[in-house]
Amino acid sequence: MNKKRCHTLLPLVQLLPMVATAAAVLFALPRTVPVLAAVPEKLTTVVEQPVEAASSEAEEETLPKLPYADGVYVGSSRGYGGAVRVQVTMENGSITEAEILDASHETKQFLRRAKRLLTTVVETQSWEVDAVSEATYTSRGILGAVQNALTGEVVNNPLPPQPKPAATLVVEEFTAPSIYLDGIYTAEAMGFEGQITVQVTVAEDKITDITILSAEDEEEYLSRAKQVIPAILEGQSPNVDTVSGATYSSTGILNAVKLALAKAAVAPAEKTAPEQTASEETAEGTAPSEAAEPGETPVTAPTVEVVQPEEKSAVPVWLKEVWQQLFPADAPASSEPEPASSEEVLPTSEPALPPEETGIESETEGAAE
Repeated sequence: MNKKRCHTLLPLVQLLPMVATAAAVLFALPRTVPVLAAVPEKLTTVVEQPVEAASSEAEEETLPKLPYADGVYVGSSRGYGGAVRVQVTMENGSITEAEILDASHETKQFLRRAKRLLTTVVETQSWEVDAVSEATYTSRGILGAVQNALTGEVVNNPLPPQPKPAATLVVEEFTAPSIYLDGIYTAEAMGFEGQITVQVTVAEDKITDITILSAEDEEEYLSRAKQVIPAILEGQSPNVDTVSGATYSSTGILNAVKLALAKAAVAPAEKTAPEQTASEETAEGTAPSEAAEPGETPVTAPTVEVVQPEEKSAVPVWLKEVWQQLFPADAPASSEPEPASSEEVLPTSEPALPPEETGIESETEGAAE
């Protein structure tokens, strides 16, 4: 009997430690839940710190030192519109700064995009990076300039596609007149892409102002072409040199100014032309005219009748009247030639005059005087 009880209680005794352990676990479990919840965060923090340190060390190892001495270097390369100049600063074998010194020939909107490459060059410590989309040629100019600054090698970037002008380049001939007529004159001429209209002001026989009213060329080239305007005003002539890099636009401005000044030179001749014609007609009227054709009235006939009595002033009027009174029937004045002078008539008429006629003659002479 005792043996059977011992065998029955033995398994129960063996289970007691396990039951006690389970009870202890169940009693402590609510207190350990917040601690266990914080374990993942602590594990993440512990894991992340070594990863970041490892990545920074890896970057330092992957960026080798450049074989260039410390200093400031300047280089240039061809972009879209011309040369692009940059300045690169080297310190401890690394590129610490890169900046653009001159890119005046580039379009501003494309240059603004391509400038991002300067930060990329410093981050990657290399000029061998991808160009910026839609600013390819300007990007190549910047990267080529960095390479030229550090290595001294000449970088020949490919030329951009050149647009074609709207018309063939034509240079207008111009000869300065002796005098300009004051006024404001407008004219237009062909530039690179279209017409360029200018307004020229002339005052006191001098070119005082030139203004571009409209133009179809790009502002980049037009702004350069405007350099001819001060040269024209200074030399008082449109026969000046064109601007390099803006040949078509500057030629268009010069041609338009020449055409405007040609109007100022022609205007005085047109104004004086009627006066010259009138003076020529007057001269022809006073000159001896040729014999008029039958059926035509001579233009100069009235002038001849007016001038003729003034030329024949040798015989006084009173002498004609005396002559007609002395010879009323025998020698009418219309058939007899007029005497040349009183000295020729009086000696021949004295013997034939009766005494009473002599008295009449003296009275007539006194009345005439």
